[in-house]
Amino acid sequence: MMPRTKIVCTIGPSSESPEVLEKLILNGMNVARLNFSHGSHEEHLQKMNDIRAISDRLGVHIAILQDLCGPKIRVGKVKEPGVRLDPGQTFTLTSRIVEGSSEMVSVSYQSLSSDVNPEDRILLADGMLELVVKRISHTDIICEVITGGILTSNKGINLPTGTIKA
Repeated sequence: MMPRTKIVCTIGPSSESPEVLEKLILNGMNVARLNFSHGSHEEHLQKMNDIRAISDRLGVHIAILQDLCGPKIRVGKVKEPGVRLDPGQTFTLTSRIVEGSSEMVSVSYQSLSSDVNPEDRILLADGMLELVVKRISHTDIICEVITGGILTSNKGINLPTGTIKA
């Protein structure tokens, strides 16, 4: 009977060298996961070619899992190289098309203002920045910055205390 358990390893900057890939295979990796949220198609093709070449040389079949990102709510374009948000300041998320600044940024989901409530938390940039909703209008969500930092274009938005209805 064949084992049903598989060892899945995410291949990224610390594990993409041929030497590390070989060690992963020799130590039992069955599936190489490539995160398509990061990197270019050319970079992923190179990783797949490396995995195939090493697995062929070792005589081991390795499955390749392409992890595709699903739909994500994102902020729009902001002034380069990014804008600074400071704790305590007011910051607005809007469904209007605006050039992002340290005061306001567009969001990709037009109905976001319908899906949040005052005091909801909103996380930006994989949780690096935290906002709390203070007021809501038809197009704008007026927030207070709790955890500040630099916000750059197209970063993800997460609503840990809210529910997306769309």
